[in-house]
Amino acid sequence: MFIIDGHNLIGSGMVAGISLDQEDDELRLVRWLSGKQPQLGQPMVVVFDSGIPGGISQSLSSAGVTVIFAAQYRNRADQVIHRRVKDEMIRDEVTVVTDDAVLREAVAALGASTLRVNEFMARANKRARRKSPAPRKRRQQVEPKLPKDEVEFWLERFEGGAEPRKNT
Repeated sequence: MFIIDGHNLIGSGMVAGISLDQEDDELRLVRWLSGKQPQLGQPMVVVFDSGIPGGISQSLSSAGVTVIFAAQYRNRADQVIHRRVKDEMIRDEVTVVTDDAVLREAVAALGASTLRVNEFMARANKRARRKSPAPRKRRQQVEPKLPKDEVEFWLERFEGGAEPRKNT
């Protein structure tokens, strides 16, 4: 599972067409992540700062992407991410995506993996390789070996020669 520091990812400027200056930056990021989720093959939890009232956003979450807002004036996304990692049963299956060095160190101490934003973007933008079928080997045309008298028989027949002889 990826746990993503949402505003940190947006603020990196690495997600084309999305910036912190946009009023709907969170929605845009969630849509982008939803499109990448099948390729990445893991569920994602994206955590944003300053949500009112805070908690899981049912309206933005989808099958592969859960959206959480840190409660305004109470928590920061970093605290929510840290707590989320701490609550996970299998922490070694969690990868936190952030460039925040303090958060990276804190979740790594709990046993989670971390990815910097550029590393995550490299994975997200990597095109899924389709397995191409093995190249077919061309069959070499092999001339059949026919007895000389049979070859003559067919040559006579197709070249307009004499009437085919009958075997008696």
